[in-house]
Order: sequence, then structure tokens, then C-alpha cells
Amino acid sequence: MSRPAIPALAAALSFVACAAPPPAPARGDALAPLRPALAELLARPELAGGRIGVLVVDAGDGARLCASDDDRGFATASNMKVLSAVVALATLGPDWCTTTQLRARGEVVDGALRGDLVLVGRGDPLFAAGPDAAATWDRFADGLRALGVARVEGRVFGDGSWLGAETLGRGWSWDSLDEDYAAPFGGLCCARNVVAVRVAPADGEPVATLAPDALPPPEVRARTLAPGERGAVQARRRLGSERIVVSGGLARDAAPATLAVAVPDPAAFAARVLRRELTARGIAVVDGPGARPDAVERIVAVEVSASLREWLTPTLLRSDNLCAEQIARLAARHALADGASAAMARHAAAALERRGVDPRGLVMADGSGLSRRNLAQPRQIVGALLAARAAPWRDDFLAALPTAGRSGTLAVRFRDGPAHGRVRAKTGAIDRVVSLAGYVPRPDPAAPPLVFAVLVNDHTCDASAARAAVDAFVQRLAAHAGW
Repeated sequence: MSRPAIPALAAALSFVACAAPPPAPARGDALAPLRPALAELLARPELAGGRIGVLVVDAGDGARLCASDDDRGFATASNMKVLSAVVALATLGPDWCTTTQLRARGEVVDGALRGDLVLVGRGDPLFAAGPDAAATWDRFADGLRALGVARVEGRVFGDGSWLGAETLGRGWSWDSLDEDYAAPFGGLCCARNVVAVRVAPADGEPVATLAPDALPPPEVRARTLAPGERGAVQARRRLGSERIVVSGGLARDAAPATLAVAVPDPAAFAARVLRRELTARGIAVVDGPGARPDAVERIVAVEVSASLREWLTPTLLRSDNLCAEQIARLAARHALADGASAAMARHAAAALERRGVDPRGLVMADGSGLSRRNLAQPRQIVGALLAARAAPWRDDFLAALPTAGRSGTLAVRFRDGPAHGRVRAKTGAIDRVVSLAGYVPRPDPAAPPLVFAVLVNDHTCDASAARAAVDAFVQRLAAHAGW
């Protein structure tokens, strides 16, 4: 049976109920005003054969307003990011930052470093990414020049050991490991651990180039099509290989296409990018024997990351998997001195329990929700949302959530209706999984919102139909809230 109430959550929020809460509904039941909405969702013919978990509570007193299988485990998709963000904020705080260091080992003789350059990461998911990347490499080159280094004779390494040896989530699908959304994680990230593949038409076969140009040249199998002919190109990296294969067709008069492909080894990739960027700035790098074991090591430059507050926007608003993986593992590394998956799951359970969320039955295989091994109960996701609302960093968390019909992954959903512009929620979607969880405000800004989680698993209809069913239910919640 479903748990009759959520006393731990209510205690964690320090809410004092003005009156006794209404009786708790049983599984598959709701208080009278919400019974038609729940019945409609559960009876949707397109969801027949699937599993549906629902919980709606009043944030004021924690009273359960609507529930169905809320204490059963469901694959979460990106609703896992709600748990990762809450755990990271509770552990690290929104102002927490980390660093990436460039270190030099060896002696500087006649302007040459005879030894090793080591790029040491401490988990920044956005290191050397975006328009500011060039400025980062400028600072690193300037740091070497300040030491009198105009040439490196030795080795260049990337060190991502701070978060452990894992780079892929448990249960990630093998056939998506070259996709940009499944980029590997780790202690050292660079350029979001992806390369951009630009494919341009040419007189012969199309021409493909990489940025950063730090993997072997692509193998082009694409065809040049006649002007105006419709076509498309794909870029895939074979499992276990660094080589990217470009296929398909591109019209001779078509605009260049840009595709993103995940790299196989983030630390090795970062070292290659460092080498190329220093060379471009006039600091030659040639292979050498490397530093002796007793060589002096100096910090050449330190790049300070953005704050966790700034990472929340890609994590929640845009559902960025790399940022979600990093923040969940950084929280565990900070708390347990271990950033591996097992430690991440252990720390998350403990951190959630301290905030009134019963972690029993939670299976956290990754921090992003890509893994189908993840299992969370609707009550656990609602509990995390309630805990976030009661936390000192609540505004940071709320600001990063998508707004229905207006921003992030909800920009093209809820284009009208009572939820439009009001509901703030985290989306989730992987194969045969659709999820949505968040807040439904009331017209009175002082009134506590409804907090909800809806998880649909194993549906056989199109994902768009499953999303529409969930969205219709949330529209009914918004109407019940008074909109």
C-alpha cells in the first residue's frame, strides 16, 4: 500500500498545519477534485500496458492530494537531475567553484621545459568550452611564458583522476556513446568532451573538419548530390575507436552542416587540445623523455570554474547530461573523497535522507538519467522538490527550472492553457520513458504551490503522445490550483 502521509517531509519543511490534513488517498486514488484528472490519465488508451506513477502534494502541509503507485520504482529519464541538483546544492552550496590547473614538471633550460606538462582537472564540466575558451588558453600560454618557457620538450598529459577512473554511466546504451548527449564525464573535461564536425560541399566528395581538431581526420563516405537535391549527413564514431565516419549526402549548393560527436577519452582529448592550443600561440611542443621522478613540479596557471549556481541552468533548464553527471559526482567527492558511481549513489541517499526524503528503493546508476538502471519513486522526486523549496538556495533552484511554454525544455510545450507561463518543471525522456516533475503555483503568490511528479514507463505509443497525456494532466492540476 502507499504510505499514508509524508511526515518526514513536512518536518523537514518546518511547516505548521493550521488544520488536520485531509485523509490520504489510496494508490490510484485522489481527493474528490482531482479524481477525474487522475482517472483520465490512468485510462488513456495510448498508455495502455505502460506503468504510471503519480504524486501530487500540497507544499503547505505535505498533504497528499493525488497518488498512483507513488511508492514504486520507475525509470526516471532526466527527472534524475532533480535529485542530482538537490544533492549537489545541499552538499556544496550554490557559490561552490572548482579549478583546472596547468602544472609543469622538470627544468627550464634556455627557454625549454625539459619535462612534462600536466593538465589537472577537478571536475569542471565547462572547462575550455564556449566563446571564452580562447581566453583560457591565452592565460595558460602566458603562464608558461612567465616561467621563461618558449618550448616544451617532453610529454603532455591530462589528469582526470580526481573523480576516479569511470567516464561512462552504468547502464548507458552502447549505441549512443558517440552522441553528444552521452559525452563521457570525469575529473578533466574539455570543450564539453565533444568535437564539432563541419561538413561542407565541394567539387568532389564533401569536406569534413573537426573543432577542436584533436582526433584523427574523419573518414568521409558522404556523397555530393546535385544542386537542390535533398540529403542529410551523419557523423558517427565507431565504438572503441577515435575515428569519425561521415556518411550520407550533401547537395553541392547546400549550406555546411555541423554535427557533434562525443570523444572516447576526455583526459587524453584535453591533453591533445592543450598541445594544439599552445602551438598555435607560439609555444612549440616536441616529444621528449619526460620529467625525472624527483623533478620539481610547479603550478603554471589556475582556471577557476563557474559556480554551481551557474551550472544549474544547463543542468535543469537545458537538461545537460554532462553537467548533471559532474555535479552529482563532485558532491560525493566533496563529502566522501570518492567520485565514483557507487559513492555518488551512497552519498545521494544519505543527503536526501537528511532532508526528509526516504531513500529506500532509490537506485541511482548515474546522475543524469540516461541509464535505464535508474529507479526512483514519485514520492522521492516530490520529496526532493519540497526540500528544495524549503532550502536557503531555493531561488537558485527554482530559477533554473524550465517554465511551461516559455523556456528550456518546456519552451515548446504548454503553449496555452492554465499551465502556460506558470508551471515550472523538469522534463525527462528516454526510450519508453516520459517524466515531468515540478511546481504548480497558485494565483495568490503567498499560497504554497502544488508539487507533482508524473513518471510513465514502458509505453508503446509515440513519445509525443505520452508527453501529451502527461501535459493534459498537468493542465488539470493548474486549473485545480485556481488558474
